[in-house]
Amino acid sequence: MSCNVYTIKIAGPAGAGIKSSGQVLAKTLISLGFHIFDYTEYPSLVRGGYNAYFISFSQDKVYSIHKKVDFDVLITDYAAEAAKLGNPLTANVIALGSIAYVFGIDLDALKKIVSIQYGKYAEINLKAVDMGFEYAGKNLADKKIEIEFPKSKVELANNYNDGNEAFGWGFLKGEGNFYAAYPMTPATGTLHFLAAKQEEYKITVIHPEDEIAAINIVSGAAFAGARAATGSSGGGFALMTEALSFAGVAEIGLVVYLVSRPGPATGLPTWTAQGDILYAIHAGHGDFPKIVISPATHQESFEFGVKALNLAAKYQVPVIVVSDKMLGESAADTRNFALESVKVEHANIETKPTAPFKRYSLETKTGVSPQTLPGTKDGEYLSNSYEHDEFGYSTEDSEMTTKMSEKRHKKLAAMLPDLPKAELSNESAKKLIIAWGSVAATVKEAKLSNYALLQIKTLWPIDQEIKKIIDKYKDITVIENNQTSQLTTLLKSQFDFNPTKIITKFDGRPFFPEELNEKLK
Repeated sequence: MSCNVYTIKIAGPAGAGIKSSGQVLAKTLISLGFHIFDYTEYPSLVRGGYNAYFISFSQDKVYSIHKKVDFDVLITDYAAEAAKLGNPLTANVIALGSIAYVFGIDLDALKKIVSIQYGKYAEINLKAVDMGFEYAGKNLADKKIEIEFPKSKVELANNYNDGNEAFGWGFLKGEGNFYAAYPMTPATGTLHFLAAKQEEYKITVIHPEDEIAAINIVSGAAFAGARAATGSSGGGFALMTEALSFAGVAEIGLVVYLVSRPGPATGLPTWTAQGDILYAIHAGHGDFPKIVISPATHQESFEFGVKALNLAAKYQVPVIVVSDKMLGESAADTRNFALESVKVEHANIETKPTAPFKRYSLETKTGVSPQTLPGTKDGEYLSNSYEHDEFGYSTEDSEMTTKMSEKRHKKLAAMLPDLPKAELSNESAKKLIIAWGSVAATVKEAKLSNYALLQIKTLWPIDQEIKKIIDKYKDITVIENNQTSQLTTLLKSQFDFNPTKIITKFDGRPFFPEELNEKLK
């Protein structure tokens, strides 16, 4: 039997410490044994505006934020209490004390997290917790919500991560050692996370002048043997596409972490969307193989961070990991990724090549040719943006151009067994929902017993086995956070596909479980 899901909203003016208080609440609930999923809304302003933090929690795993709010907290309601304490910045923590009263949260557990979060400012904030609890006892007694607490508590240690941090942990555990990116919402979190890990993990993180520089630096690092990645969104990714083509023809394996937001152009910089998959798949001019994968959960964000590095190294192609603001900037209780064991696959590097070295040898069944690192004796070769022969020398020869393009194209078939497989859940249901990314997680959270869910994890190349799964169902619904149902267009391009129903949302807001239940009654 599933447990109740409760949702709390904390809102108010920017700068009031809304997210920091929300993070304290999230960590407290996790320490008490709850599963959580949080989500923030904020406008694209340098200063000012109205911010909101939502957290849904339950004894069951929570895969998405819920729309129905059980307790709504406005930070400005606690301004007078903060004035009594002599510090207006404590209103957010006073609010936490009130939340603890309403939900019966153990004050010691809350105070422990407050002490950790606020460090040298802990004393005044602990007083703020008590003040908020007392305030609620006098003013909110009729608002109390009786909830059942988990029987076991959790020792909190690195098990609260957002999607950007989860990808960053995957990069670290996958032995990524070079990351270059220009800050762009909502992908910036990974840059900040990895920058803070440079000394501990002995990695290099660079903030260059723009996204063009970022991907070109990453291309050079990968060429020199680094396990390298960059990250961006929207227009930032658009600037990277010329270098993506270069990586395609030079056969340089690198990773691009694309965290989508609504477009076109600047669009809605701080909101969510799934409008970039066709662009990601077709990014770059000319024909060349690439991989596009998309996680739906924080665990998958971690796993795909590892997987992307392995695939880039093994197949010498660009790998694009497509997330979105909903997943990238929302946090959940996770495993302690720092302690996770993963399989790391390195590139097959020739250390004792025979001269003259054929870097782009046509004698390969998989399309993957031997590779050397710069400075390797007898392993010299030319690598540039031109079509080339087996040694890397530029060519415009008709026969060589055809053979080299066909060689690269072989990789698509060779890599299919290594790519994340589509996942079918609730298989016995008579109807089918097809979704990808964060929307697939929301469908799972909606607990639609009449529907099976097919989550497509690899968006390119498309595995033709997916058609066999789809053909088992007559009633098929595609759900996406974009206007034109780009996944439908993609599947139609690969095989005969005609869904019964398409549900889209493109206002910058994510789908909510309640919303899907209403639309699929």
